[in-house]
Amino acid sequence: MPDRPYSCIAVDWGTSNRRAWALGPAGEILQQRADDKGLLAHADRGFAQSLERFLADWLAAAPNIPIVMAGMVGSRMGWIEVPYLSAPLQLTDLAQHLALAGNIAGSACWIVPGLSIDDPVQPEVMRGEECQMLGALLNNAAHSNLFVLPGTHSKWAWVVDGRLTSFRTYITGELFDLLCRSGTLAQLMTGTDENDAAFARGIAASADAELLNRIFSVRTFGLFGKMPATALRSYLSGLLVGTEMRDALAAWPEAAQADATCIGSAAMIARYQGAAAQLGLRLHGIDNERILPAALYWVVRNARI
Repeated sequence: MPDRPYSCIAVDWGTSNRRAWALGPAGEILQQRADDKGLLAHADRGFAQSLERFLADWLAAAPNIPIVMAGMVGSRMGWIEVPYLSAPLQLTDLAQHLALAGNIAGSACWIVPGLSIDDPVQPEVMRGEECQMLGALLNNAAHSNLFVLPGTHSKWAWVVDGRLTSFRTYITGELFDLLCRSGTLAQLMTGTDENDAAFARGIAASADAELLNRIFSVRTFGLFGKMPATALRSYLSGLLVGTEMRDALAAWPEAAQADATCIGSAAMIARYQGAAAQLGLRLHGIDNERILPAALYWVVRNARI
């Protein structure tokens, strides 16, 4: 165990997975860990007991250490439902609105609220991405006012002078996962290796047809041997990512002139950068593990708790 004490524990708790970092006096990462105990693994709603087991040795080494959490842990299906803050919002204001979820082993557990837009046509919500964008701003890593955050529910957001003004959500990752795991398309796909040519073909195909019609080509290309079964997964990914990007660019034409900041895993950033290059958009990638712990550390240091 490190000699110096932890200053706080930061937790990213999502639908499928969770990550935690033990942070030092200056916010440096002293230890980190991850598991697959996301919200879906807690049908019994035993969030406090699960987190205490997950962090047991850290809590023993640093009693009464504050724990700050971001992500779906604050959703209706999470530990407690933390009300959304309304956008537009200055992202640094997140620190003033932490919600107390409970206490484990003498440590208070706080949740950062998500953001919402109550639009009459389509309301929007996010949980977790707001902290990633805050981390990019605190790290001076943002390349423009436009952020792209790919994932289960991809987000495209505008942040002007540190203020999140608007955002759009795409169910790209969830739809891809569902189509790959069940149904008639999944029966034809084999392998999980990336096929860059098939992905690019999917991006191109997203331009000239309605998505529900074009997705069916995954099945017919497989049935008629027009594409190897090992390439169909990447082709489908290209169709979905291409549709997402084209819609965002149509909704926000000014995005095509922005050097957007893409926050995500290395693999997801590479995929989105490939699609963006094909569509004439420039994406600068930031690994979310590089900025999220620092953002949560900053929130704790500036919170009224």
